[in-house]
Amino acid sequence: MMIGTVPTSVPQFILLGNWLLEADFKRKWTELRSNKLFWILSSVFLMHVAGLLYTSDLAAGIDDVRIKLPLLFLPLVFFTTKPLSRNEFHFLLYCFLLGSFINITWCYIYSFVLHKNEIARSASRFMSHIRLGLYLNVAIAACVYFIFVHAAWSKKIFFICLMICFLFSMYVLGLASGFADFFILIFLAVLYLIFKQNLKFKAILIFVLITGIYIVGKYVNKVYESQVLVNNSSYNSVKERSANGRLYSQLDLHGQKENGNYVFINIQFDELHQQWNRRCPEDSFAYKPAYNLKRYEVLLRYLSGKALTKDSAGVCQLTAEDVNNIKNNIQNHETSTWSYLHKRVYEIVYEYEEFKNKRNVNGHSLTMRPYFWKAAILNIKSHPLAGVGTGDVQAEMNKTYIAIHSPLQKNWFKRPHNQFLTIAVALGIGGLLVFILSLVAPLIQLNGKLHVLFYAFFILAIISFLLEDTLESQAGATFFAFFNTLFIAQAYYRWKEDK
Repeated sequence: MMIGTVPTSVPQFILLGNWLLEADFKRKWTELRSNKLFWILSSVFLMHVAGLLYTSDLAAGIDDVRIKLPLLFLPLVFFTTKPLSRNEFHFLLYCFLLGSFINITWCYIYSFVLHKNEIARSASRFMSHIRLGLYLNVAIAACVYFIFVHAAWSKKIFFICLMICFLFSMYVLGLASGFADFFILIFLAVLYLIFKQNLKFKAILIFVLITGIYIVGKYVNKVYESQVLVNNSSYNSVKERSANGRLYSQLDLHGQKENGNYVFINIQFDELHQQWNRRCPEDSFAYKPAYNLKRYEVLLRYLSGKALTKDSAGVCQLTAEDVNNIKNNIQNHETSTWSYLHKRVYEIVYEYEEFKNKRNVNGHSLTMRPYFWKAAILNIKSHPLAGVGTGDVQAEMNKTYIAIHSPLQKNWFKRPHNQFLTIAVALGIGGLLVFILSLVAPLIQLNGKLHVLFYAFFILAIISFLLEDTLESQAGATFFAFFNTLFIAQAYYRWKEDK
């Protein structure tokens, strides 16, 4: 699961092949026929198959069903084979931890040894940075479990070190969403312990909780203030002419800021253009191509961040490193000193500020989501009963973006980025209710039998469903299908024994 598409797919096909070679289909069918949980879990996949009957894009629908195959055949395998022993269950978790370690090791090598990767979200090599954060949080939860399970101190220390390694990796690789998931898990775990412990421990836990919230809030606020609060300096006052006597352009007197300096005031475009082309004749650019609008924005933000005038004099003061940074679309001279996590927090602050002031949101992953959700809700209202069909989600979303004159550019016309909304768009309110039932029913039927790790996984899955189309990618579908089925099947067999 942790090291790419092929290593994810091959073990699943081996499992299915082994299941077919075992034969004994009569017994397996008898077990499945009366197993309500199997049918509830498999219903999510079967609904998407049914959605092919009325889709207008059969190719996209078939591809969607292919991605979701683990939602069918993993329950098929786990519910018709004998339950895993404790040692076998632990071995599976060990393999997952090993895969997680290999994944982050390669991320380190790629980002810091083979390349100097400046883009935080590109640090994850086998899957999206959001998926990697999700997987690493499950790995951290597994480490915590093994710390308490193993009696030997050598093993406890090993899993403590491994847990710290995964946490450090989320920091170094800038997995902001992973850290957010981690803090939510910690927050809920502490709340749970507060209700379970005596008064003395409650006071300690409440102190830890408040301190943690304060530290995180203080850090985010510090980043926000460093970027957004306007510096009280002459640089931010409106000027009429450059040192060469040419008129400055004033595009936005109270707009975008970089390191507390206004970006779109006091700009001499002719001087910028001419001087930049002198500094970098191999990288010269003109005004007209749309690509260069972004180039000018990078140049203006970089100069503003260093408090250099946005004219020929400012370009002359750029160092060779500065010029190289700008050519590589780096917008802040301090970026090279930041961790990946700090870069991502900086990006989020910038995205929020742009969104709050109703400026450009294109390419901003967090602040584009409200527009995705709005288009999805409108689609659900138009097709409430059965949805638009398994393969038509993207096509119908595209039509809605155009119809409502969304501020998103066409290359940012995306799916809903919310699993509940995506299923409702594809399969209607009925499909959404079945999906919710597949999540809730095991909790009700297997109450008290589910493994403690299931609850950490379940919380992470729900968070992911709220912000991502988790089941629309192979990494996400496999993550959910594997752990969900593993924990539920193990609990189901314990429940059967106690009946």
